[in-house]
Amino acid sequence: MQPIFDYEVDLKYKNILIIMPKFYAYQSKIHEDLIARGANVTFYDEEPEKTRFLILKNLEKIFKKDNIFEKFNKQLKNQIIAEMPAGGYDYFLVIRGNVLTADIIEEIKKTALKPGAKTIYYSWDSFANMRHHGELGRCFDRRATFDSVDAKENPDYELLPLFYSDDFDGERLAEPKEYKYDYVSVSAFFPFRYRYFKAFKKANPDKKLALKIYLAPSVYRGKKLREPKLVKDLDMDIVSFTPFSADAIRDMCLHSKAVLDLAQENQQGLTMRTMETLGIKRKLVTNNIYLKDYEFYNEDNAVVLEDLSAKADAAEATGDYSAFVLPDADWLDKPYAENESIRKKYSIHAWLDNLFK
Repeated sequence: MQPIFDYEVDLKYKNILIIMPKFYAYQSKIHEDLIARGANVTFYDEEPEKTRFLILKNLEKIFKKDNIFEKFNKQLKNQIIAEMPAGGYDYFLVIRGNVLTADIIEEIKKTALKPGAKTIYYSWDSFANMRHHGELGRCFDRRATFDSVDAKENPDYELLPLFYSDDFDGERLAEPKEYKYDYVSVSAFFPFRYRYFKAFKKANPDKKLALKIYLAPSVYRGKKLREPKLVKDLDMDIVSFTPFSADAIRDMCLHSKAVLDLAQENQQGLTMRTMETLGIKRKLVTNNIYLKDYEFYNEDNAVVLEDLSAKADAAEATGDYSAFVLPDADWLDKPYAENESIRKKYSIHAWLDNLFK
């Protein structure tokens, strides 16, 4: 029988307004949890027309126009007000809100919320990557971020790491009879990541590796024109032009002894893949040095790699890739150090309890 999460926050019959990006299936996972609690949930995408938004962002950089998203914001506000439930919303949650402005938020609060409604802001991106640099969160009653450094530098922000969904809950999944891989990594194409994957492949011929990168055909064509050397003679054992489904990624991770997760090189917050690895109780090798700051860090379960760029430079210059040798069977086959009370604190259900508490 699947375990049932003991909800701490009662949201039954509550009207909840959420503005957030559509990011993989996470919006639907959040929706499923809130509906299971009996809430009435309305979502609005903060960037509904991806191509148009990309063009506008580029124009904003070129012409230094601060109000380039003004028309979209007004349309979004008017739609929210026109479609609001009778009496208004009990909760208002914004996740990221990269192109939203304080005046739009204040108008929504004034016209679409019930008296005494709770407002919440969550950043699942680092402040440096957002147009408002975290200032938008100060329009809300509560604010939280996934980034430990941003939280330390902004005491009015709570630290709330990301989550794993039920699809990555090890208590709900049957353990495989045997492992297909020693290490798995499935992610989107970035030059640094492709470079390191090739180095890991050269350094670990004795291990079963599944290192996969999805390179969208449109991105490939663009890079072939602008950076032809970058995509010349691609290793098609690593690169795929076909995206991997969420189920395929989960199954690959589940059938591996460990997960290799290479975050953006300046990333401070923990990735969703890190949380999913915690959820399915798999060992983790990552380049995110901030992992050591979290309560679930355990050197029996996780290894942190540092200075990969310098190590890659040296390896390519000398042909010696020993710096990219991954931990062997002594670490891989050592039993996973479980701590269920800590692990469950990072489920999507606990994450939403924390947001709406």
